[in-house]
Amino acid sequence: MHWQDVRVADMRPLPDGDVAGAIRMIREAPLRDLADERFLIEEFLPQLGLNGEILQEFPEGLYPWCGHGIRSWQYPVQFARYLRFLAGQRIRSYVEIGCRFGGTFIIVVEYLRRFEDLSVAVAMDITPTDAMARYAASTDGVQYRVGDSADPLAVAYLGSRRWDLAFIDGDHSYAGCRSDFMAVKNHARLVGLHDIANAHCPGVVQNWQEISAILPRARLFEAVDQYADVRARTGKTFLGIGVVELG
Repeated sequence: MHWQDVRVADMRPLPDGDVAGAIRMIREAPLRDLADERFLIEEFLPQLGLNGEILQEFPEGLYPWCGHGIRSWQYPVQFARYLRFLAGQRIRSYVEIGCRFGGTFIIVVEYLRRFEDLSVAVAMDITPTDAMARYAASTDGVQYRVGDSADPLAVAYLGSRRWDLAFIDGDHSYAGCRSDFMAVKNHARLVGLHDIANAHCPGVVQNWQEISAILPRARLFEAVDQYADVRARTGKTFLGIGVVELG
């Protein structure tokens, strides 16, 4: 499916790195707005801020919000559908493998806490970031672990409890993605993969195809909508989120 254009209201982006401002927006937004998928796509998620790297993956209509605010590396048209899907999945515990600047993780945690009793949320990444360290230090139930997810200690930690949702967005090679999936597949009710439709991440795409072939009934959700101008300009598809139920 193609998202034909980007219609974003006349609004100012948050300053780059204004994570506190993004959190405040999520916590103060009316629930009726957070439940409105089109509002999330056209206004809310762009204003929270998008990643400014590899801009050719993004539609030009979103450029004013790239490199600002919380810097989530997501297409609003995909991420909004994913958030709405998660809001009905009774998620109490969450782990994200590969959180980068923390944008996706923080939005998911804050959004779910408006709808669910999410009590434990853990972010893991090989590279430390100050924004995530501050968020974990100031937010009840949030942990931030820096290290390689393939390290035996990290694998042991991932297997030390039962997760309602594990989201894999770390090593994007075939072997790295598979390693992360194997680490959580027996310990998570839902497992999500990022970049399942990304032309730049063939290893993740292959993993998703293999998981879907083995567990076709378990493939609960896909958000792979693309922006038409990006597809026309590049001839490729990007990002994409998929979720399987394993529990």
